[in-house]
Amino acid sequence: MVLVTPPSPCFGKQNPKFYTLKKGTELLRIFQPEYNPTALTFRFWGPLHRFDHHLGDCPCIGVAQDNYETCGVWNQEVSFGAEDIAILQKQLAYSACYKPLKRTPCDDPLRGIYYVAPAPRLSSCLVEVFGDTRCIEITDHQIALITVTSHLKLLDVRGSGAMRAGANDATLAKTPQRGLSQAWSRFFYEQEAIYPEIQGIIYRNAHNDEEAIAIYERAKHLLTCPPGNVYPLKHELFRGAILKAAEENNLEVERYW
Repeated sequence: MVLVTPPSPCFGKQNPKFYTLKKGTELLRIFQPEYNPTALTFRFWGPLHRFDHHLGDCPCIGVAQDNYETCGVWNQEVSFGAEDIAILQKQLAYSACYKPLKRTPCDDPLRGIYYVAPAPRLSSCLVEVFGDTRCIEITDHQIALITVTSHLKLLDVRGSGAMRAGANDATLAKTPQRGLSQAWSRFFYEQEAIYPEIQGIIYRNAHNDEEAIAIYERAKHLLTCPPGNVYPLKHELFRGAILKAAEENNLEVERYW
């Protein structure tokens, strides 16, 4: 049995492995205009998914107890207005709370996330979007071919990289506890002395172990996608690849042609 552990600045001696996503690398992304208006839209609402690093509304603010039900952060008394106090509360929890608590998603204007897969791994995108339901049901989904305009520095948590980062594969890519992997993502993002200037995480997805990438808003300006590189996922150009991925990953396909 593998121990599933939350992050801690005092936990072990991290020796992180980094990966350079080279300038000109092409990435694939499936998105729905209803939630992400363009191919390059980062999501600033969260946390929702595996490596979301948004602060969210943490249930531990204002409480200090030495257990994993609360983060152990005390609020200081201040004479500011309600809005200032709310900001201060988040700042106090900012670098202290890495316990795997379920956080209520909310808008976080400072933290955005963007999930992609290295081209041409369409199957990685498909299982990430449709794997939980085991049915590829395409509605208004779009697929975009994105190009990296500069080298990106990613934390590599594939294989032994997870343990070198201070965690393990079961904790990061395979755990169903989103609060746990999100806590690690916040830790990676905030602890710059250990993980300097990382712009995202490269990992193997939980469904079929193919590569996937989570990009932080730090690299938002380093991606490009001309309008001609965005297609409806229903386009006949992708039908063969979709049917092949469905067969290889035991997914059903809701007929759309």
